[in-house]
Order: sequence, then structure tokens, then C-alpha cells
Amino acid sequence: MEKFADKIEQLLQKKLSLYEKIQNILLDEKAYIVDMNVDALWDTTSKKKSLSLSIEAIRHEITCLFNEFYSGLEMDTQAMKLSEVIKMLNVSSEKKSNLKKIVMAIDTLKDDIGMLASNNKNFISEYLSVIDGVFSTVLKRDNKKKYNNSGIVAQDSSNSLLINAEV
Repeated sequence: MEKFADKIEQLLQKKLSLYEKIQNILLDEKAYIVDMNVDALWDTTSKKKSLSLSIEAIRHEITCLFNEFYSGLEMDTQAMKLSEVIKMLNVSSEKKSNLKKIVMAIDTLKDDIGMLASNNKNFISEYLSVIDGVFSTVLKRDNKKKYNNSGIVAQDSSNSLLINAEV
């Protein structure tokens, strides 16, 4: 049973490492957006996809190991919860505690990654709307937006406008 738990621990550590790599990519992404480094952005997209596929492969491997060791349960990869797998293990409380810590670290990292991805998406939208506003001004399009000093569309007519779309 301990060997089984050790194998699960190795897979969880690998999964944690992959999530850390995704987090680092998301942190770099914002700089690529500001620098308008399209090649680097495409590269990050392919890296994120590759890492995601690796995470899914680990998830599948854990499920297969569990189903092999605990025959008759036939746990599905999509329905599998790591915390449930750990509860079912017949190992020392120290080993269970160690595995739970890794799972908690993975869950925390997943939440952080979700927030980073959401923030990056919002940042891209705001950044592109500022660029759109600049082009609207240059091209003298109607319905131009006004931007404040932080580059965000102003909600009201503020005196501290960075870009005023009226020419």
C-alpha cells in the first residue's frame, strides 16, 4: 500500500509542478501584452495547452492506478476527486497528511491560476479598448470614448482625461 501511495505522491508532485509552470506563463503573459509581443503570446498559448494535456494525462494515470489497486470501484477520470482518493487510501496518517498538503497546494494554485487568467483576459480587453479609442480619435470615428489617466474608459466627463476622443 505504501508503494501505491508513493506513486500517487510522485504524480501529485508532478501535477503541482505543471500547475506552477502554467502560473509562471500567466505572469509573463501580461508583459507580452504590453510589449505587443504576438509571437511570445502564441508561444504561451501552445505551452499552456501542452501543460494542460500533461495534467490531464496525470489525472488519467492516477485514476487508472486507483482503479487497478481498488478493483470494483471503477472511478471515472472526470468524477475523480483527489481528496476522495486520499481518504480511501489505507496508509499511515503521516502519509495521508502529506498527500493532503499536496492536494491543498494544487487546489490553491488552481484558484490562483483562475484569477490570473481572468485578470489577464480583463487586461487584454481594457488594453485593446484603449488602442481602439486611440484609433477612433485618429480616424475621426463617431461615438468615441474618453479615457482617464489610468487608460480606462471614463464613466463621466472628468477633467483629468488622458485621451479625449473629441478633436
